[in-house]
Amino acid sequence: MKSRMLTPLGRQRLLWAAVCGLLAVVAVLLFVAWRGSLAVPPEEPLLVRRAVLDALGWPVPAVLALELALAFGLGASVGLAVPPMEGSGTAVAARTAVHLLCSSALFAGVCWVCGLPPANWQGLFLLLGLYWLMYLVIWLLRYLRWRAELDAIRRALGLARPAAGGVWQARPLRPYLLLAGALELLLPPLLRLLDPPDVPAWTGLFYPFLLLPFFCLAVGWSAGHRFGVTLLLPVACGVLTLPGVFLIYNHTALFQAGAAFVFALAGNLLGALVRSLRHSRKR
Repeated sequence: MKSRMLTPLGRQRLLWAAVCGLLAVVAVLLFVAWRGSLAVPPEEPLLVRRAVLDALGWPVPAVLALELALAFGLGASVGLAVPPMEGSGTAVAARTAVHLLCSSALFAGVCWVCGLPPANWQGLFLLLGLYWLMYLVIWLLRYLRWRAELDAIRRALGLARPAAGGVWQARPLRPYLLLAGALELLLPPLLRLLDPPDVPAWTGLFYPFLLLPFFCLAVGWSAGHRFGVTLLLPVACGVLTLPGVFLIYNHTALFQAGAAFVFALAGNLLGALVRSLRHSRKR
């Protein structure tokens, strides 16, 4: 195990885990400070939630240390996530299950120290459901990236046709288009079934302002990292929101089409930029 961690790939993963952990710490501190500043009067101390202090009865440094440890652990668990196809099928399933269980526990802990304690078990599953949905999308995108690396090896060996090019390429984007279609066409009706009758939080808040931008950004990034600039994907992400807009919402929700296009385009351009920089370093 020690020799594996000392390999260049192992050191790279440890560094990435440390960076993600530190970024998570900064994000949690900023979020807690922002939530505390919204209270009337503003909470003191600002870096920990008063409700958490009262619930634990610990001194402020101990609660702050717990908050930082949970945040760093969650970020590091994200950074240590390995490619989904590394190893045998049984090993992949076991590793994914353990990672999902541990990261879910850390995520629930971070939500609690951030002052987002669920009032009941439905609230807990609401928070975990959001995390599991994002986890699934990232897992699928990493699988597609693994397939891209495998296809590149096959092309280098002359065992596969060269990849199609062009910003309007459609055939190589089929997995991404299917994923975007499934999320944007099927997810809103399913979320509507989960909405409470008084406040439609799933379809009115979480989907248009959190899930949709995240999905489009992630899908655009993955496609850009694999194929470069592909303008067809952002356009498709924007168009695929329209059936849900008119079936579930109304014309006031047309901003979702623009948001889907912008976030998918931003992710695609960033992924293409990283791809070009990586290829330029190899030359």
